[in-house]
Amino acid sequence: MLRAIIKAQQWLDVDNGKNRVEAAKILSKPQYVGADEQVIAASMTGQFTFAAGDTRPAGDFNIFFEKYAGYPYYSDAIWYLTQMRRWGQISKDQTDAWYAETARSVYRPDLYLAAANQLVEDEVIPANSVPQTDGYKGEQAGFIDGISYNGKAPNAYLSKFNIGLKKGQNVSASGVSN
Repeated sequence: MLRAIIKAQQWLDVDNGKNRVEAAKILSKPQYVGADEQVIAASMTGQFTFAAGDTRPAGDFNIFFEKYAGYPYYSDAIWYLTQMRRWGQISKDQTDAWYAETARSVYRPDLYLAAANQLVEDEVIPANSVPQTDGYKGEQAGFIDGISYNGKAPNAYLSKFNIGLKKGQNVSASGVSN
């Protein structure tokens, strides 16, 4: 199944997304998504309407294969978990090790790599489309909030925010408590 997903991702991104029009047509069918074909195509083909009368090119709005888009990075899972902690869905402080262990228990790059490496061996995808990584992206910047993120230091990342739960704050059934 993973090999099929990776091949589909590659198909969507090949030749600057030339197959996305066909994908939008397929997805618009009632037995799949069933949404209007033009609505699906808008984001998939790089023309996105941000507001009424504001349609502009957004070529990288959806990336499926390029830039290792399908690889299950632990650092991505940890970022999701930091947001869940920040906004109270994880009710108590956790250690950096807890974040890493939780990510490893859910994300399975070993399975992805087995499938991707088989596709490389079969010459379906190029070898450079498989990341050489320990499962973590390097420190990332450029977010809209201006705060850089390092998946190996989730608590340091959380401490940079002015809003959201702070270290030592826990969520009880009745709300935030200390």
